[in-house]
Amino acid sequence: MALSAGLLEWDAGAPNRRGGVWMSDWNVKSSGPQAHDTRGKTAHQRLRRLDQFLLAFAPGLLGRTEAVAVDLGYGRVPITTLEWFERTRAVHSSIRMVGIERDADRVEAACSVAVQGLEFRRGDFQMPLEPNEHVVVTRAMNVLRQYDEDAAVSAHKQILAQMAPMGLLAEGTCDPLGRIMVVALLRNGPSGVVSEGLLFARSFHGEFEPRQFQAVLPKHLIHRMVDGEPIEAFFSAWSRAAAVTRAQAEFGTRQHFVAAAEHLALGLEGVETRRAWLRNGWLLWRGAPYP
Repeated sequence: MALSAGLLEWDAGAPNRRGGVWMSDWNVKSSGPQAHDTRGKTAHQRLRRLDQFLLAFAPGLLGRTEAVAVDLGYGRVPITTLEWFERTRAVHSSIRMVGIERDADRVEAACSVAVQGLEFRRGDFQMPLEPNEHVVVTRAMNVLRQYDEDAAVSAHKQILAQMAPMGLLAEGTCDPLGRIMVVALLRNGPSGVVSEGLLFARSFHGEFEPRQFQAVLPKHLIHRMVDGEPIEAFFSAWSRAAAVTRAQAEFGTRQHFVAAAEHLALGLEGVETRRAWLRNGWLLWRGAPYP
């Protein structure tokens, strides 16, 4: 079930109760990989495409009563956190957001630009949450690139275990300007991590070539680009679809991207073909392997 189709009901007062929703293992919440400092580099509008997609993918998620969003590892300055907050507040005026960083100086500096509904705290994968805060969305972009695959998957489990049932984690990587990105969409399911798929998002600057996305695959997939792996088969199929529809490039990169995605979906299950999403440069593959 996609989050966009609706969340399972959860009791904001007792999100971990027995007999109702489900219990998160405290060991998972409190243990995970050793966190590292992020490099901190960022740029204005770098994560705009993801912010817009999250509003389209789960339109009611951040409007839920007592809902909190977390930006985990926002970097040296909270540029993209502020932008995400403003975009979301324009749709959900009551949004509460928490930016989290390990570096005390970064947190102190960020606190000077905090506004009502947005605050900054020091922490890492063990998120510094208050008892009454129920996190429904966590964004963790460009955070796990320096980890190995097992540690990245462990971090997914730890983050999600601290979130509300059916909460959504968006974890991935983008290029320095945010023109191309791949994001794993994961949720806190009753038996652990449930994958909603992989989001491939791009601008329409330059020519379209599917394998451009390989460089920004999430850590749990980037080393699996070898023969016999589903992610390699996906890129091979997408590349063939792009070649077949190459003539559409005459009308622009957007048209080529849309045509290639629609052709890809003819032979591969789980490829979303909503025209509005494709025209925004969003291809969601719900059949993506995880971990």
